[in-house]
Amino acid sequence: MNEELNYQDVIAKIKARFPDGTVRQRGDNGRAYIPNQVYNDRVEQATQSQWNQEFRDVEINVPHRYVKVVARVTIGAHSRDGIGFSEILIDGSGNAKQLSTAVDQAKAEAVREALDTWEIGWQDLAPYYQHEKDWGSNPALKHLLLFAPPGNAELNLQMQEIVDRHCIFTNCGAKLTRDEWELLGTIPNLDRSRMIYCFEHIPPHIKKKVPTDPLEAFLKKKAAR
Repeated sequence: MNEELNYQDVIAKIKARFPDGTVRQRGDNGRAYIPNQVYNDRVEQATQSQWNQEFRDVEINVPHRYVKVVARVTIGAHSRDGIGFSEILIDGSGNAKQLSTAVDQAKAEAVREALDTWEIGWQDLAPYYQHEKDWGSNPALKHLLLFAPPGNAELNLQMQEIVDRHCIFTNCGAKLTRDEWELLGTIPNLDRSRMIYCFEHIPPHIKKKVPTDPLEAFLKKKAAR
C-alpha cells in the first residue's frame, strides 16, 4: 500500500530546481523549454506514482485545422486543468495528415499547462525570460532567480554549487557559482551563452545594468558565506 501523500512535501519537490543542463532551447526561435518527459518524471518521482491525468475534452476541428485538448492533473485531493492546442496539417487534397501526432502534441501541451500551475520548472526557466516583456522579468518573480523555496535546506545548498560555466575574462576561466550564473540572468539583454563572467570580472558597464534587488541579494549571500 502506498504511504499517505504529503501534499506540501510533494509540491516542494515538484518546484525544486532540475539538474543543470535540463533546460533546452528550441531550434526555430531559441525559446527555452523543459521536455515534457522531464516534467512527467518529476511528478512521478515526487508523488511516488500517486497522481493522475485525464483528458476531459478532445476537440478535433479539421476545417479550422486545430486540435484542442483539456487535461486535468490530480495530485492528492487537488486538481488543476490545462488547455493544449496543436495545428492539423493538411495535404494537397485538403485531408488531414498525421492527425494522431497533432492529438498527442495537444495532449502533451495540456498536461504541461496543468503542471505549470504548480510552478514546475519556473526556477530553471526564469533566467531565460528576462527581457522587458517576458514573464521572468516581473519584479514579483525575482526570487526565482536567487532564492530556493523557504525551508528547503537541500535547495539552499544547491544554490551554492558550482555550475559548468567558465568565466571568459582573460586568464580567469574560473567556474561560476550557481548564484553568479543566476545573477547574469538578471542583466537585461545579456547573452549568457557568450558573455560569461564571474562576479569579480563582470565589466563595469555591464555590472551597472544589474537590477538593484538581485544585486543586493547576491552581495548579502556572498558576504554571509
